[in-house]
Amino acid sequence: MELRSNVETLIRGTAQTANLRLKIEVEDHVAIPDGIVRDLNQADDVVMLASKVRGITTVDRSKLRLEFPSPGDDELAARVGRTLGELPRYASLRFTVASGVVTLTGTIKNASWRGEIRKICAGIEGVADVVDRIETPSTPDDKIQKALNGVFGPRVVPRFPGRVRAEVTDGVVSLEGRVPRLHEKYLAERGAWGINGVVRVDNRLTLGSSTAIQVIEP
Repeated sequence: MELRSNVETLIRGTAQTANLRLKIEVEDHVAIPDGIVRDLNQADDVVMLASKVRGITTVDRSKLRLEFPSPGDDELAARVGRTLGELPRYASLRFTVASGVVTLTGTIKNASWRGEIRKICAGIEGVADVVDRIETPSTPDDKIQKALNGVFGPRVVPRFPGRVRAEVTDGVVSLEGRVPRLHEKYLAERGAWGINGVVRVDNRLTLGSSTAIQVIEP
């Protein structure tokens, strides 16, 4: 009951989601929001807010439904094409649309743009999900590791919460250790994907107590 109440309080108390009429259930520490959202961005907001509640281990978003149904894949593809075509640094991206799901391919110059690209596509009416298969410039492992240290290292200010060990091999990043909430687990993975040359992120972080939280150098 307390977990459900905490999730509801966060969602109803945040400007981006305060107008939503969602039913919140929590089963075995899994938050299950049920109801209608304006678009995929608002669904993402709900998931991230629920992930901030200590004790929530997963968020099941399968019962979140879009307010406006997909207009059909052809029309949706036209909308995505027009939107990306108006943004020069993303105009070279390729995409396909199937059952409302936009799959992005191609190359971008900066991996940190991934989050913005998702928000842009997720804000298009009718987009049910965005699959990111975008590539970034090839980068040696030692430079990727240096960038990882800049996210998770002990001298980073502010420090990343928890005990996170990040290592890279052939562009594949492994995240291991413990973080206090699901929210930090999500953020750690986003941080790794924001580095040029990363081709996959294996997120093995577990959720632990907030006591004795430290950050160790990868």
